[in-house]
Amino acid sequence: MAGGNKDAAGGAEGAAGRKGREHEPDTSSGWNPPYREPKALRVQREGIEDLVSPLYPDRAYIFGRSPESTVVFSHEAVSRQHGRLSLREDRRWVYRDLDSKNGSYVGRPEAPGKETRVRFHRLTPSKDRVLEAGDMVLLGNSRSRITLLAEMPLEGGARPHTAPRVSSATVQLERSIDRCARHPLPVFLRGDSGTGKTFIAREIHRRGGLEGSFVILNCGRLPQDPASLTSELLGHLKGAYTGASLARVGKLYGANGGTLFLDEVEFLPRIAQDFLVDVLEGTGSLAPLGAPADFREPPPRFRLISASKVPLRQTDLRPDLAQRLAAGDFIILPTLEERREDIPHLVATFLHRLKVEQQYDAQLTPEALDFLARASWPGQIRELESTVRTVVAREAAQQSLDGTASAPALITLEAVRSYLEQRALGFGGAPAPPHLPRTGPAPVDTLAPVRKRPSALTAQDIQEALARQRGNKTRTAADLGIALNTLKARMKALGLS
Repeated sequence: MAGGNKDAAGGAEGAAGRKGREHEPDTSSGWNPPYREPKALRVQREGIEDLVSPLYPDRAYIFGRSPESTVVFSHEAVSRQHGRLSLREDRRWVYRDLDSKNGSYVGRPEAPGKETRVRFHRLTPSKDRVLEAGDMVLLGNSRSRITLLAEMPLEGGARPHTAPRVSSATVQLERSIDRCARHPLPVFLRGDSGTGKTFIAREIHRRGGLEGSFVILNCGRLPQDPASLTSELLGHLKGAYTGASLARVGKLYGANGGTLFLDEVEFLPRIAQDFLVDVLEGTGSLAPLGAPADFREPPPRFRLISASKVPLRQTDLRPDLAQRLAAGDFIILPTLEERREDIPHLVATFLHRLKVEQQYDAQLTPEALDFLARASWPGQIRELESTVRTVVAREAAQQSLDGTASAPALITLEAVRSYLEQRALGFGGAPAPPHLPRTGPAPVDTLAPVRKRPSALTAQDIQEALARQRGNKTRTAADLGIALNTLKARMKALGLS
């Protein structure tokens, strides 16, 4: 450990003359070079395959030995919480050393594989350092490093190396994503919470090859007062109000040349709707908070993607805004129940991410995997992923405690069932929720329903299926094994519509 720290310390001494560059680029010449925005992150750890991941502006990245870190490093020179990478309000990526024992060192290698210790210098703890594409940070020693990349490499990413088994619903979804990526029209995504709307929006942006950023605007978390909302959407100037020590780029201008993703658009406040309509029409005042009266700035131009759990007609959006959101393409995301064949591949993806991000090496027994594939997931993909990650972390900790740890850790059916039953109790349900499959005879809710011919379906059959699917007719039709139009016709014939 000491030897690794000494290597990095030598870099600090050799770069003493560049100390003035530690926190911000040097602008004393009056020329401010354009910011080289990073789009991806490469993580290198001794004895482990490289992790390459896109940088998501709505996510903070914690690096350290703690299992709770975003990316886990096992080397002793790395502290439990060593450093944090996040996007600052002026849309600059900043790294902060979290008072680590052995320090963080930043540099810019001149050529891949030829970096030397004199090109790195130690960062002051608890102070932000702006990082650009090409910058490298050493965590405690040269064996643990992160590098910011200008683009996401085609071969990069935390993904399993086996061919996926995909359902027909997923094949259709992939075609829709590719189609939307090839035109500039607005896209409206509708799907239940947890079905992956944000992921789909990111994929459309990525495959579309736009140079600008992918910016998420969570409409359900926007401030209600006009000043704070103006700052959030249009930004503010330095000194615009007490505590405004930095200029802020608003979400609308941050998406200029890229994609603006309106998540939970049904919760967009009325004043924010007015802002957005002005932007889309190119009218109105779009000045950041604190700007002078004669401020002039071209309106931002971006790809617009919106998402909602409910149809547009059921929202309180201004009719003209709703029409604009609907003036393009639509993607209706399938539920996990409609793509059960994908569950084994999804689980493999989650396990691979856990291995490369948090160094959990685990696999599920066939019985455990079958259990997950047959269970109901009201929280959709998000709930499935959370379950896999939690069960793996719990079992790794328990096996370490019992002295039975192995590589890979084997996750049994009992481990999965135990967690889900305890989770159900935590939510206030019964110890064995009906939607969880068991060994032996499966509960009624987990068995495939007996299919009837459409003409044989009774009112009770349809009402029970509607109740199981919480009134969703699309899923009810799939539950009954009939087409949606057939379901509607049968409901009308039985006086249920």
